[in-house]
Amino acid sequence: MSLDLSTLVMADSVPLLVRKSISQAQLLHSTQEVERAVDQMAVQLTVELQDQDPLLISVLQGGLVLAGMLLQRMVFPLQTGSVSVSSYGADTQAGDLEVVDVQCPEVNGKIVLLVDDVLDQGRTISTLVSWFLSKGARQVLVAVLVEKQVQRSIVVHADFVGLKVVDKFLMGFGMDHAGYGRNLPGIYAIGT
Repeated sequence: MSLDLSTLVMADSVPLLVRKSISQAQLLHSTQEVERAVDQMAVQLTVELQDQDPLLISVLQGGLVLAGMLLQRMVFPLQTGSVSVSSYGADTQAGDLEVVDVQCPEVNGKIVLLVDDVLDQGRTISTLVSWFLSKGARQVLVAVLVEKQVQRSIVVHADFVGLKVVDKFLMGFGMDHAGYGRNLPGIYAIGT
């Protein structure tokens, strides 16, 4: 069963561009497809990490949905945390990222599992992998719900991938359009 987004009732306070994008979005992966992909990821993660006492770090805000889904499926000892990144101010090069908020236990000597919604160009993941390694993490692994099939100028990869999609703007299951749509029960393409 898929949700017809064109029938959603949206408040007038939702920006017109967002309302239009949501009403015209194309379903790429249903709730059931996403659930199956997350089930498979959880099995792979359990096999890899169940005896490693890992630290699962949700990359805010997009990684929250996947992290929550994985946590329900991975029944072994682990700790959790979260991290946010932001672009530097106007006095630095555009596109540079910095880690701005980390809420997690000590990472020194730990295996860190970064959980994010999508691997696109890889800037966020690359920045975070380097940052956690610089703080003494023994290893940093990456789990993403969606990996876009794009040419990346940065060498970065995800160790655990739920779904692979072509390069489209995505919304749902943590991915947003102007802050809206993270809660949609499917993965939708906008502007197709």
